[in-house]
Amino acid sequence: MEIKQITLENENVNTMSDINQKDVIVHSCTLQSLLNCRSKPLIINGYSLNGQLTIPEYQRPYVWKEKQLNKLLQDFIDYQKNEDVNKPFYYLGSIILHHDKASEQLNIIDGQQRITTSLLIQKLVSQNFKSNIQYSSGISIDNIKRNLSYLKAIKNSDIFEFKEYPQLLESIDFNQVNVTLIITSTEDLAYTFFETQNTGGVRLSGSDIIKAHHLRALPTNKLVNYQAKRWESIDTSRVDKIIELLTKVRFWDNRKWRTYPFYRDKKGIKETLIDEFTINTSKNNEDVSYYYSAVKNDLGRSFQLHESEYKQLKQPLSDGNNSLDFIIDYVRLYQKLFLDTTDHRIPDEFYDFRDKVLHGIHGTLFLKELFEIAVICYVSRFGYYRIFEASLWLYRAIYSKRVSSNRNVREDSIYKFVFDNQFIDNIIEVFTPDELFLFLKKFTYNFNKENTGKNQSKAKHIHTLRNYFDQKINNIDYYSENHRDFDKHLIEGIIDKINKQ
Repeated sequence: MEIKQITLENENVNTMSDINQKDVIVHSCTLQSLLNCRSKPLIINGYSLNGQLTIPEYQRPYVWKEKQLNKLLQDFIDYQKNEDVNKPFYYLGSIILHHDKASEQLNIIDGQQRITTSLLIQKLVSQNFKSNIQYSSGISIDNIKRNLSYLKAIKNSDIFEFKEYPQLLESIDFNQVNVTLIITSTEDLAYTFFETQNTGGVRLSGSDIIKAHHLRALPTNKLVNYQAKRWESIDTSRVDKIIELLTKVRFWDNRKWRTYPFYRDKKGIKETLIDEFTINTSKNNEDVSYYYSAVKNDLGRSFQLHESEYKQLKQPLSDGNNSLDFIIDYVRLYQKLFLDTTDHRIPDEFYDFRDKVLHGIHGTLFLKELFEIAVICYVSRFGYYRIFEASLWLYRAIYSKRVSSNRNVREDSIYKFVFDNQFIDNIIEVFTPDELFLFLKKFTYNFNKENTGKNQSKAKHIHTLRNYFDQKINNIDYYSENHRDFDKHLIEGIIDKINKQ
């Protein structure tokens, strides 16, 4: 059953002036119609779309895993819970196809993950169904086998999360699943659409997708307008970066450590952010937040002290208000800590230290990011209480990597440092600032005497410290001969700054 045909609007053509409107067909139909088009062609205003759905060899493999399957199945469950007889079909998104008439193939340019998963469901429900799609990638074949086994377990009610839906797979009707087909006459044109299908040629950022996901989860237009205005009030150019910092905190948990993609893997980072703040958020829409507090007993009277106004960084998140508030609050905190100088709760000494010492040059780019994460963790735990003191001791431990290494600090060494020292956990899970400061003061390291030339990055780093700590730090020539004195002098400089506060 076809739903409707959509013509290519002129405004879309204008974004890609080299596209001839005759070369592109945009059509809306059911998923079942698409899967059947090899045996039953789709007729679109006289145009016959038929052929074998095919995965081009150069396409990336089928990589969906359990979390993506769970998200899709949960979406189907939520759709089925809507008992409105006039509800629209479930929308699975757009599918980009290159129709190669000569070979009678429909090359899937975008949509392989969704189509393949749908075929696995179809195979379990209709044993005689054959798609005839060939998969040559070993990765794809392994993932298909694993996902088929997982779906079988769901069908047999062996997966806890889906036990209460024993007929879930059988209840999915592809005749009630809508897809938008973008059909092109050439492969190059198909990829042009693939690269420009978001907002007139600009790919949506991870934060844009996260925002849209949680705005859709809000129950009323009034709430949508409120949260949309709050989001627009923040500097959105930095949101993706700050969400990265928040995600790293949540990944760097020594109880259940997760590997975060390296900075060059832009696609992997984007997918990780989206997964953490959409797929991994609860769908119950409960707005429950967790804060740190202490109770003081004074001669039988109890006083509850809220140690921080900020939510716990590793708390579970729910769709809607809960996640939006969490992100916006921490974006604003980052602004106060690392961009502004006006918050009355933050001492001027912190801002002075930040502006004179912190930078992303001389081999300290990854250290600067870790320092920002650590300070955010501290404020989430203790608020602004003793923040200047905390920042100096955190700096000593983190930036020890700059002088204990014989080269610029690499990203993988940061991950190892955090894991080996349980560094994030030791900030968040202590009971008092003094307990944290003791941990940081006990931290030890060795000064590396290699690469200590005057024009090398280690010397420039020490020159920065020498200027800030009022000459209590010596020059690089001295430490190349007296390396044991560096940390002693740094500690003396830190104590002097704290006492002068």
